[in-house]
Amino acid sequence: MKRISIIERVTARRAVGLVLGAAILATSAQAQEVEGGRWRVGASAGAWVPFSSLIKSADSFDTRLAAGPAFSLEARYLAVEPVSVYVSGTVAFGTIRLGSAIRPDVVGPSNQVVVAGGTAGVVLTASDWPGEHIQPTLRLGGGFKWYSFDLTGADSQLRPTADIGVGFRGVGVGPIDVSAEVRYLPSSFDQGRLPTRGIAPQDQRQSDLLFSIGFGIRP
Repeated sequence: MKRISIIERVTARRAVGLVLGAAILATSAQAQEVEGGRWRVGASAGAWVPFSSLIKSADSFDTRLAAGPAFSLEARYLAVEPVSVYVSGTVAFGTIRLGSAIRPDVVGPSNQVVVAGGTAGVVLTASDWPGEHIQPTLRLGGGFKWYSFDLTGADSQLRPTADIGVGFRGVGVGPIDVSAEVRYLPSSFDQGRLPTRGIAPQDQRQSDLLFSIGFGIRP
């Protein structure tokens, strides 16, 4: 039985590899239909808004993150109409509110928190939307979030995240466009990286929203 299981695993891996290879070749062939491909480099600013408590306490005095400003840079490549491949980097500056599950001797040096993220995936653009200059967009991707605390006894941590967004792009007659988007970045958070007391640290769900307005340049 063990030998059969190993053979099945190898066969499955080969099948997946063949499927992926065929998909890549098909995408490459279709991409050639787009004249030279089209790049878009963009920057945006907005607000990073966390919605989940880092540590939930029985007395409802939770430890949680507060909203702050956020800035993003992104590069897109139009591979196959209407699909663009993107790589995005974001940094947000927030604060942490310490709850009753944090050790009482934790006093700083400050409550500042930096959250940085890097994601990649695809953006779908409805270019045939009614209205000549407005194009709705849908983002599907994933990557990581990095939490950095300026807090005694707290350690930084890197967590995987999804990247799901909806928005629109305003297209003009020149190479510059404007955009607005809401992105959902769900992940988990390791409570053991904070100076806790009276709890058994575990992974806590952490849901963040990123609201942004930006512009893009199509070289």
